Amino acid sequence: MRRPATLAVALLLSACGGSSPPPEAAPAPAPGAAPAVARVSITGREQYYDIDGSSAGALREGINRLGPKDASGTSLDALTVWDLQWTYKPVPGAPGDSSCALSDLKVTLNLSVTLPRWTPPATAPASLRQTWRTYLEHVKTHEAGHRAIAERNAGDLYRALSGLRAPTCAALDALASRTGEDIVADGRARNRAYDVQTKHGQTQGVVLGP
Repeated sequence: MRRPATLAVALLLSACGGSSPPPEAAPAPAPGAAPAVARVSITGREQYYDIDGSSAGALREGINRLGPKDASGTSLDALTVWDLQWTYKPVPGAPGDSSCALSDLKVTLNLSVTLPRWTPPATAPASLRQTWRTYLEHVKTHEAGHRAIAERNAGDLYRALSGLRAPTCAALDALASRTGEDIVADGRARNRAYDVQTKHGQTQGVVLGP
């Protein structure tokens, strides 16, 4: 009988641009994406919130007012949310063998990125249009770093669970759950470190202000 075990964990990963110039530091490289792994399914989508204005200050005010919020209610420029799920089939051993093996493992990663969107009015100067294009490119670069962390985490999870065995199927379920939780915790830690390293994208150019 198929006994799927599934755990889903949502991780909120954010980019938050500041209104002051970024520190004099080389942009931190985005973490490398995990290599393609069999049975890891990745889906992603982008969604937008619209702002308006004819100055950098007005655009910043719109982002602060309408941007996605973190758990504390703080407005963010952009937000990447990822949901990691895994399913498998515990297979009891042959007669006389009480052990249990994990098979039919599948890891699913769902990503959603929320970004600001601005349609320049006819009165918007060319310099502001270019400022926006540059800013948005840097926002996307930062969020791509969060996606890379998520993809690496999904690959790490698949590799950690593959071939897992335990004395009983109940013990296997417990071991798979602990292993998955440890991998997810590592993903959270990598995400926090990335935001600290990049100052939530500021060292990568996520800056927009008067």
